[in-house]
Amino acid sequence: MFDKRVHRGSAYVMREETPESPGRGGGDSRKPNKAVTRAARYQQQQQQQQQLQQRPATPPPVGDRFHMDVQTDNYLEELTDRNPEVDADTQTDALLDLHPPITFMPTPSGIDVATQIENGDLFDFVLEVEPILEVLVGKTLELGMMELLEEIELREIRQRQELFEQARNAELAEVQRLEAEAKRRFAEKQRRLDEETARLAAQAELEEKVAARASAKQYLANLHAQVFDTLVESGHFFDPLAKDVKQNFLPGLLESAAARAHQLDAGRKLLDAILVDALRSRAASG
Repeated sequence: MFDKRVHRGSAYVMREETPESPGRGGGDSRKPNKAVTRAARYQQQQQQQQQLQQRPATPPPVGDRFHMDVQTDNYLEELTDRNPEVDADTQTDALLDLHPPITFMPTPSGIDVATQIENGDLFDFVLEVEPILEVLVGKTLELGMMELLEEIELREIRQRQELFEQARNAELAEVQRLEAEAKRRFAEKQRRLDEETARLAAQAELEEKVAARASAKQYLANLHAQVFDTLVESGHFFDPLAKDVKQNFLPGLLESAAARAHQLDAGRKLLDAILVDALRSRAASG
């Protein structure tokens, strides 16, 4: 392993002063010559390539050893994942209790003056309070009368409301009774209709069953004989003796009769031939 800064020095570009550079007094410092800058950069790149080519390569580690990264700075820097922490504390001074505030009493200024009022100087209480009392008493009586009338009116209104509530409750009860009676009549009517419908359906089903039973009896009355006749004709029901006679006796008998008939026919034909020959010979001799 190697460090580029150790082998090739600083990474900063060393600017070479030219006659056109600001240090020599030629050209404008704010507008450098592009050709000179390009040539200096090319020359610097060539020098860097030469240094890289001349630098010896790092040899491989010997046995039981290995390369590792080493800091080459002037001052070592401790690497850690945890920031340094420092504990610090402080204590505030205890506060003293404040004394209660002093009531501010302004200094009196001026001269104190007093006035004495004798009885009867300002007004006569009995004379002047009478109209006030009359107004208060009259207003109180008026308000009391109005409240009494309001209470009487409210009592009458409550009585009317109670009568109205009773009449309405009676009407509601009558309406509910009529509705219940109507519902009961409708339910009874519906129940009777359902019963009549069920009865008609049962009667129709019964009539259908009776008709089906009569038709089945009528059909099965002749079916029994027809079935047995058909089975007898098809050979399912047979007499063993008749079957034995038909299968064993009659075929042999028929064969014997046929052979006998064949013999009789042959004898008859032979007799006819003999008679014909005899008649011919007799006719020839006569």
